[in-house]
Amino acid sequence: MKSAWLRKEGAEELLIFFNGWGMDERIGAHLLGQTPSEALPQDVLACHDYRSLELEKVVQDELSQYNQITIVAWSFGVWVAQHTELPQVTRAIALNGTLYPVNAEKGIRPDLFQATLATFSEENRQRFNRRMCGSSEALDIFSAMAPDRAVDDQKEELALLKEHFQAHGRTKAAWNYDHAIIGGKDLVFLAQQQYNAWEGTSRTVISDMPHFPFFHFRNLQEVVACIST
Repeated sequence: MKSAWLRKEGAEELLIFFNGWGMDERIGAHLLGQTPSEALPQDVLACHDYRSLELEKVVQDELSQYNQITIVAWSFGVWVAQHTELPQVTRAIALNGTLYPVNAEKGIRPDLFQATLATFSEENRQRFNRRMCGSSEALDIFSAMAPDRAVDDQKEELALLKEHFQAHGRTKAAWNYDHAIIGGKDLVFLAQQQYNAWEGTSRTVISDMPHFPFFHFRNLQEVVACIST
């Protein structure tokens, strides 16, 4: 796993942003850049590239210095966050992802996941990004913060995520998500599957939100505010 400190100023609290598959730190940096500093006083760490589920030891050691940790996780990052060695998590919110990432009833259908992996190419990456964003107009906006990663790099990550899912399954974590945000127009994790997966957890459905949620949530403070609603 790769990580990047987006803000590191010695705060007592930390927000960890677990990005989706195929991403890098650019989305987190964009969201933080849109967040007024007084509205989000925490230090911020962004995680991505889940070919490994382990943070670097130096980063793990630094996490132990914080009194409170908030998790914001999107897409496959929702599952990865619960399989990453972390200190005690104070609160956590999931966006358009589940703890059953490849599952016919509570995640992505296995045949669709396998088809994405088997056929992933530059052309299909563009198709996937459009499906993720929901429209050509939204895709144009996404392109300004799109990850700087090669297709082969992303495909390898997806293949290793498949191995992680198979090896670890739904192991019991030391903490639970407090709230789940579900996009009604998510074409990757379908809304009904998400709703099924989060039974018993506080849920909010945003009817017109696609898989990429950061057109509806303009900054990190708006996401964190959902935990207390």
